Amino acid sequence: MAVIKISELRDFASSLFDRLEAQGVDHIDVKQSQYWKVYFADAFNLSPPNLVMGDVYDDLNDLRAEVKGSNSDAIAWHAFMHLSGLMNFVAYSAESGDFVKRTVMEKH
Repeated sequence: MAVIKISELRDFASSLFDRLEAQGVDHIDVKQSQYWKVYFADAFNLSPPNLVMGDVYDDLNDLRAEVKGSNSDAIAWHAFMHLSGLMNFVAYSAESGDFVKRTVMEKH
């Protein structure tokens, strides 16, 4: 059985975001907030999954609230569901060219 270290996942995520920032990526314009998703319980069941509609704004607002809120273990799965929606949005945006790079401010 293979294991996945949390520290390795954290390092991957940090490295990827560091690369985006090094390329000057500042933010992502949200042109389409709704997307299709599969609940994690269905994703790991080998039967055909049920699709549900997700929303980037809901993911962002709920994740902000959950990270600032309770430290309950019961909340963790829900926060990771929202984080996964946002990570899919980042991947989609990278592929579609929706990243917005910082602009150099003119000196006055």
